[in-house]
Amino acid sequence: MKYLSFLLLFLLSSCTWNEIIPVSESDICNPEEQYYLDVVQPIIENNCAGCHNVNSDRLAILNSFDGVIDALNNYSLKDRVTSLQMPQYGSPPLSESEINIIQKWADCE
Repeated sequence: MKYLSFLLLFLLSSCTWNEIIPVSESDICNPEEQYYLDVVQPIIENNCAGCHNVNSDRLAILNSFDGVIDALNNYSLKDRVTSLQMPQYGSPPLSESEINIIQKWADCE
């Protein structure tokens, strides 16, 4: 019995919790909505929503939290912002701080 306890302790300490318990879809990181409303939304409204709105012919509609999440998941929003593709040429660029805020929020940090 003593050896069994030792073996069990050894096995559990050699694995991380995520290796023992599979990750479900509900455990996958989702950017926090309140942080979006407080910090990210003003950046999106001031720099993106003028072109990406319900009245535009753009695929990404950025007038709501759900629209921004859709753009993160389906239209490479984070990559387009961090690679300086958005906002497009002719529009004022985002500051490094604004880009970092969007990136960290999108990465759930």
